[in-house]
Amino acid sequence: MTYRYQRTIFFLQIVADLAMILLALHVSYVLWELSTFRLQPRIQQPDLGQSLLIAVFFVILFYIQDGYERKSSILQLRLRKNLVSAMLMGCGLVIIYSFFTKTIALGRLQIFYFFFLMLFLVSFQRYLFDRIHTFLLRRGMGARRVLIFGAGDTGRRLATALERYPKMGYYPLGFVDDYKQQYTNGNPVPILGTLADLVSIIENHAAEEIIIAIPSAPPNRLEQVMQRCAAAGIPYRYVPTLYDTAIQHIRTEVIDGVPVFDKAHLHYTAVNAFMKRLFDVVLSALVILVTLPLVAVIGLAIRLDSPGPVFFRHQRVGKKGQVFEMWKFRTMFVDTPPYAVHPDKRDDPRITRAGRMLRRTSFDELPQFWNVLRGDMSIVGPRPEMPFIVETYTELQRERLNVRPGITGLWQVSADRALPIHENIDHDLFYIQNQSMLLDLLILAKTVWVALFGLHAR
Repeated sequence: MTYRYQRTIFFLQIVADLAMILLALHVSYVLWELSTFRLQPRIQQPDLGQSLLIAVFFVILFYIQDGYERKSSILQLRLRKNLVSAMLMGCGLVIIYSFFTKTIALGRLQIFYFFFLMLFLVSFQRYLFDRIHTFLLRRGMGARRVLIFGAGDTGRRLATALERYPKMGYYPLGFVDDYKQQYTNGNPVPILGTLADLVSIIENHAAEEIIIAIPSAPPNRLEQVMQRCAAAGIPYRYVPTLYDTAIQHIRTEVIDGVPVFDKAHLHYTAVNAFMKRLFDVVLSALVILVTLPLVAVIGLAIRLDSPGPVFFRHQRVGKKGQVFEMWKFRTMFVDTPPYAVHPDKRDDPRITRAGRMLRRTSFDELPQFWNVLRGDMSIVGPRPEMPFIVETYTELQRERLNVRPGITGLWQVSADRALPIHENIDHDLFYIQNQSMLLDLLILAKTVWVALFGLHAR
């Protein structure tokens, strides 16, 4: 059932992509016809056969570039990056083919329109498609029904992730744990029984797979659980012992069947770093200049609303552990302790009336573009943390300090921002190990989307 469902989804996704590409191609020609900037006096609109050929060509590129991967990455950024890369590559190849063969006549301006129309239409179609797909997966339709052995920290984290990201294709049924009395509170899914009850649990809940999430267990215990799973006839996977020692930044290589582990390193060249810094300087300078009138209005509103300074300065830790002063507009009363627990409710009495509006619109963070211009921060990166929290960082969490902190980033535009910054290392490690200008642009686009439509519009 699951395999058939996945094949159906895959087929429907291809059909939807073909329709959007054909629509983008047709509308791009109409826009070219209406444009006064076209260089060619006349071009021939591709016929139906040529249009289908172009659409199929782009779908093949989507497939080659992993644009149809069903496994979720964080916020689907890898998938979006793959799609944009495929579109850019496809447009370039179409221009070259059109120039040398003259069999498909597409103007350069039309290609420009076509790319952005295709990007918008495919992205919007994928968003609607994903919403419907996610709705079905949350109700178990087409998802693999899994049990999780171990209701400890790792098991609960795993269950929470599977529930939060249903597009991963798993429907967590519940825990199996021999020490269930220890974990009676705060479980994202129920504890269904012990290892001795495994056969009846599988039958009663139609479980298809079990994930063994006890990385700290001794080898003989892990072997016992695996043998019981094999005897029950259920496929199993397990979280390795290495997880407790920073599995998130270990990469593997297989040499003649022998797995070899190494620490994952940041592959970020000097050219990439220069381009990122140039982008930061140019964009932050533009934002500062454009928002000067808004800054003046906000400053006046803060002074009229409550006594105290307009700006609030906070010590944060940046790249290589350097401490800097991060600027924000003041949103709380001046007698509020500067390092008190961050407000998690809009009606927190410490927040001023002007502060509520600033926090709701994120305008309170506009002064941080000054930190970006100074070089303390970047526009995109891990959120900067306070010094007393950095002092408690584990070795893995200190990986966050290898790059400049950012105004926005993966954590800031994810549902996990409800949790403390330092407890969401996965988002920052993903960003650090996959940095690129395209990834930064995708995060910025997601930031705008979240600002306009909220976190649930994923």
